[in-house]
Amino acid sequence: MPICRTIRAGEKQRLNGLAKTGYCAAKKMYFHGVREHLIVTPGGMIAGLIQLSGNRHDVNGVYALLKTAFKGTLIGDSAYQPNPAKRAKLNQQGIWVHAIPKSNAKLPLAPVLVEWLHARRAPIERRIGLFNEQFNAHRTLNRSAKHYHARRLTKALAHNISRHINVKSDQPKERVAYFRYAA
Repeated sequence: MPICRTIRAGEKQRLNGLAKTGYCAAKKMYFHGVREHLIVTPGGMIAGLIQLSGNRHDVNGVYALLKTAFKGTLIGDSAYQPNPAKRAKLNQQGIWVHAIPKSNAKLPLAPVLVEWLHARRAPIERRIGLFNEQFNAHRTLNRSAKHYHARRLTKALAHNISRHINVKSDQPKERVAYFRYAA
């Protein structure tokens, strides 16, 4: 799932050129920043974090997985529909993409499958929202790409640690107080 990071546009180049002006269709607005794609396990752990320029399409986050050792099933929205050639490469690597098709798709899914995908995406969207809340993810002014990447990876690690803290103390896994404590 992509997260659009807004970064101040200035005369100096931000994040070694990673920050670019892009369009967020969900918010119907332009932003200057980075697109982050979080890969979340069914248990809520962050398994991967891919950062792309703000001007790149969401499906490029899926294509970036071809350069990793990731294997598994991804559930996404209509923006995560890979083209047939890339889908074959993803499948060869063991990556299966299940995305809700666009409303004007030539081969729409059965309504039962669309409901199933919506039900599976709801907890993922919640976890992404908690991750944003936990770390004030919308605010990033780092100029150095190295520091930005280190900061994001540290926050993903703290997110995963907070889930362990919650389980050990018999608290709900997604208790915000422990998210802030781990942060």
